Amino acid sequence: MNKAEILVFENPHDYHDAIGFAHRSHIPNFDIFAIEDMGCPTKICMPPYRQGFYQIGLLNFTGESKLNLNTDWLQFDKYPLWFMVPGQVISWVRDVNISGFYIMFKKEFLINSCPDFTTEFPFLKMSENSLMMLTKDEHEILNLDIERMHSVFKNPHPYQERMLEGILSSLLYFCKAIHERHKTIENHLSRAQIITNQFEALIDKMYVDRKNVSDYAEELNITPNYLTTTIKKLTGKSAKTMIQERLLIESKSLLKYSGLDIAEIAYRLNFQEPTHFTRFFKNMSGTTPNEFRRM
Repeated sequence: MNKAEILVFENPHDYHDAIGFAHRSHIPNFDIFAIEDMGCPTKICMPPYRQGFYQIGLLNFTGESKLNLNTDWLQFDKYPLWFMVPGQVISWVRDVNISGFYIMFKKEFLINSCPDFTTEFPFLKMSENSLMMLTKDEHEILNLDIERMHSVFKNPHPYQERMLEGILSSLLYFCKAIHERHKTIENHLSRAQIITNQFEALIDKMYVDRKNVSDYAEELNITPNYLTTTIKKLTGKSAKTMIQERLLIESKSLLKYSGLDIAEIAYRLNFQEPTHFTRFFKNMSGTTPNEFRRM
């Protein structure tokens, strides 16, 4: 197997081509389909890839299906709801009897209703837990909404896109309420929460080139000490730890799924010397890069 590069699918059509699924969406930046429609010709396992769009999965039956995000296997339970975001490294094994729905969309599809997308829906971030376990009532409500969305999608009319945008927006707000229940935080965004959201968004953009807390504080127009205190109080982690954790996710992905050697990975992640990268990885993970690659 050639591990030189991880495949990247910029849109759902490219993804469908890769897995052998004949389904196509007639709506730009949006797609929805019943998972059981994938059928036998579609691949039952997929090697690591990234995608340039968001994906929501609501599963009614998982069977022996397995999903790996950023080198971690997700543990499914009875009523799973999960999210994929651009930049994650994904691989999966699909039970032939799996059922439920997949929704795929780009943030441009919601630009009118949610212009500040990642701040409005914090669960659609690399740093967040990608899997929620629903109650039976939550699952039934979401399943009804998604079935309605699927019905609207299959019956084109002049207001179809606006209706789908509204249903998707409503669904995401319901997911936000579930996420907040899981996180046990208040709906009201304090200044600390706003700073944390902005900081997390900056990490995804800057973590390769900027590893110092002072760089992020300057972007946010606050002092490094204030940023560190705010982040620690709200998340229980230091600002530096959050930057390092994002860097560790990318490090593990490159070690596990690319053919780059340790030095190439170190330079790609902007470490001055490979030894600096090795020291960082050992401190964060407890293993050396070579030991992790052999696992």
